Amino acid sequence: MKIQIVFGALMCVIACLGQESVPEEIMEDERLFDERSKDSAVDKVKPNILPFYKRSCCPRRNGMSINLATGTFSGSVEGVSSPTFQDQTSTKAKCRYMATLRANFQSLTRCLYDWHQGGCVSFPMCKRRMLRIDMFLGDDRKGYMFNVGDSQSNNGWGGDSGHTKHDAEIFGYYPTIRGYKSDFCKSEKSTWANTLLKPGVRRVTIFAANNYARITNDNGFEVKGCHKCAFALNGQDPDDRANTLYMAFNRVIAASNRRGVGVCTVRIRWECPDCERSIFPFPLDVKAAGNE
Repeated sequence: MKIQIVFGALMCVIACLGQESVPEEIMEDERLFDERSKDSAVDKVKPNILPFYKRSCCPRRNGMSINLATGTFSGSVEGVSSPTFQDQTSTKAKCRYMATLRANFQSLTRCLYDWHQGGCVSFPMCKRRMLRIDMFLGDDRKGYMFNVGDSQSNNGWGGDSGHTKHDAEIFGYYPTIRGYKSDFCKSEKSTWANTLLKPGVRRVTIFAANNYARITNDNGFEVKGCHKCAFALNGQDPDDRANTLYMAFNRVIAASNRRGVGVCTVRIRWECPDCERSIFPFPLDVKAAGNE
């Protein structure tokens, strides 16, 4: 009897993984697994009938680079809008452009919701479920450097003008990163002092997913965790069925009157199990970012 129960549970997990690994219009030349080099017979098999462990589950468009010194961008990412730029003519800082954009997350299936601690996506998954945001910093830094949140009215310090109760956010106000939970846990906030301080910190990375956030920098800082009042990106907000995450650089999300400088280059991609090898045509290091 015990053997049957264990076998049944194992089959459920395998079925769940297989379901989530089916590619969404993955183009043949963008497949990231290297089974082809190991087994030429794979080339003769159609992608949609490959075993799930041989299928690519990374979105076929999955690399965007944003230059805040020139107000331009290259590449594209499925489910992520093109950035909107605004120049700050009042400053002589090299990286003076502000930018805003948004990403739409895919909801979890019931099977995966139960498996992921009640919906917390704490590691890379197939499709559009964990977003990676790499920010490379310049020498001139002040004010509001970035803002990432699940309300279109996030404006730093935990506020969003009462637009929605789902308003968790992370923002950088030089030299500190701060995090605020949603209105359902309004009193919960975090402060990570000097995590943007120059000259030691040149790069900050945020991993955002449903009920989860991880923040790191290249000076040894790391914080991560699941929380029911973190980003709501799995259908919790009845007014946002697209599961939208908003991003702003050198300003806050809601308005440009809260602005700053310091973020020079941003690189965005979905973090997936088969995207461990960088898909960018350039290395993800400070030198490659240009340090504008």
